[in-house]
Amino acid sequence: MESAVNLCSPWVAPLLLTALATGQSVVFSTDFDTTMPAQIAPGTAAALEGVQGYAGLGPVGNVFGGKFLRSATGNKVTLSLSGLPAHTSISLDFLFAAIDSLDGSGAYPSGDYFKVTVDGLAVFRESFANALASQIQSYAAPAGITLARRVDLGFSGPGSYYTDSAYYLGADPVFVNLPHSGPTLTVTFEIEGPGIQGLDDESWGMDNLRVRVATNAPGHVAPYGSSCGPVIQAGGLPAIGRALPVSLSALPSSTTVATLGLGASSASLGALPLPMPLDFLGMPRCWLLQDLSLIPSYPMALSGASATTNLPIPNDPALRGVQVFTQGIVLAPGANPAGVVLSGGLRLLVGT
Repeated sequence: MESAVNLCSPWVAPLLLTALATGQSVVFSTDFDTTMPAQIAPGTAAALEGVQGYAGLGPVGNVFGGKFLRSATGNKVTLSLSGLPAHTSISLDFLFAAIDSLDGSGAYPSGDYFKVTVDGLAVFRESFANALASQIQSYAAPAGITLARRVDLGFSGPGSYYTDSAYYLGADPVFVNLPHSGPTLTVTFEIEGPGIQGLDDESWGMDNLRVRVATNAPGHVAPYGSSCGPVIQAGGLPAIGRALPVSLSALPSSTTVATLGLGASSASLGALPLPMPLDFLGMPRCWLLQDLSLIPSYPMALSGASATTNLPIPNDPALRGVQVFTQGIVLAPGANPAGVVLSGGLRLLVGT
């Protein structure tokens, strides 16, 4: 059942304004408190569990409570919908629980990536780390997303060595206005990677899952991923026939060249999954976030510790609803052993 919302909530208000502007409507909603919805194939996560210490975490009107779907890592949960009304995009809204010894990315132990796909296309793949403060977590949550970080929320018992984290992933712009227009929808959720372990060691949970469809999605910008220095921003919304201002700031003082890499995917580079940590290239805590398949190096104008450019978007109606992924690539001798640093990414959805 759809919960009441508080228009003053810092999480809910931006999403509600977006929904009103784009004609969004809810086509699926569950709080998992009674039975497993028929539209969800839970895999091995066949039983719903009490949320324990997660209770009450979340924005007003949308908090963990009662029961949630809890899954072991290495298990795929699938949501299948049919008979959808005419639409141009979907948005996913849910609370996410990262439970126990998820090990993030990097050196062993490693390899716990939460992956979400829409009709087979990965729209989110980020690692989560709870076990040690020193572990690398690729997910850099935008403001207001993190509800709890590395605290005991009950699943290993009081005083456990391992901790838990909670996020309102539905408020992350990366899950808003995803291109989609067909009458059916298949969404999968899983934690995958080489570090998966049993339910008694690590797991994940989801509560208050909603799917919205929009009939008139405008251009959209969603930041994602981690930076090892530069900060990337868009100065507007991507639209057909217009140039999109993009800037980089917080550049190292030794910067000689700043460019943008543009790709068609944030999920994989050939057979290699993204995001890809680049520590092995002498670029510690830097990540390749897109496949560079469109433009490997688009020039930017340097000015002190910043750089700017205008990305031209051709006046072609066929580009409406196309996604492009971009991040800054900066040559800065001495900034690290490789002399290269990268920004976080932007997902650009072209509108009119």
